[in-house]
Amino acid sequence: MSLWRMEWARSLRQRENYVFLVIWILTLVLLGGLGQALPVAADYTNVSATLITVLGLLLPLFILLTTALHWGQEQESKRLNLLSTFTYPKWKLILVRFSSFLVTQGLILLLAFLVASLVVGQSGETWMILFSYAIGLTIYATALGTLLGLIARKRIRAMLLAFLTWTILVLLWPTLLVTIVSWLPYGMQVNGMIVALFLNGFDLMRVWASTIVSSSDVFGDVYLHLLNWMHRPIGYAGVWLSLLTASGFLLSLASTVMYGGNRHD
Repeated sequence: MSLWRMEWARSLRQRENYVFLVIWILTLVLLGGLGQALPVAADYTNVSATLITVLGLLLPLFILLTTALHWGQEQESKRLNLLSTFTYPKWKLILVRFSSFLVTQGLILLLAFLVASLVVGQSGETWMILFSYAIGLTIYATALGTLLGLIARKRIRAMLLAFLTWTILVLLWPTLLVTIVSWLPYGMQVNGMIVALFLNGFDLMRVWASTIVSSSDVFGDVYLHLLNWMHRPIGYAGVWLSLLTASGFLLSLASTVMYGGNRHD
């Protein structure tokens, strides 16, 4: 527990966290305030979808870059080699840093959403879904960024690898998904889309948040039966269980990379 408090205090001292706080407050207030400034823009398409899109673009990028650079710097400075001389298990070190960073980002997001909810007249349910969406993105991005940083082993490579991963999984994913699924036989395309949805935690959270806040009809008939399933309690459980399982798998891979990297140093 003392190591966790030390890592959390270290995370709180990082200036970029407070930059994130200002960015999220401005984003939520400015975009969410459209519903008050322009009543015609208060529907899902113009406000909630914009918030989901902007959070889905910016949050993974910031978290991936931050965590990947952090672990890349640790590898480059050989600080991990120093820590490896202690008897503390390396997988626990990864878990401690993951959880302390996650708690810090969760508090920052909570404060940003509380401030925005006092200024912007969105419903409490909408804010809760958006906050859950942001937390889900943060969990997955932190786990993925940890793995990328340990693989890269250098700060510049960690930054490039994180940006490339963000480009593929966030920016290019819809195009890549449609292209790959179009190669499948027609009868398998729907199932292919559904399976692919659970391969990318960022896209899974985006679809989940969009279906809860909006009508599932926005995605068309292909996703209709899956999205109706997401509205139910079992859908909530399935989405979050998949996200947490994928994040845990990424952390286990990061632990494996960390052990392997130390053997080769």
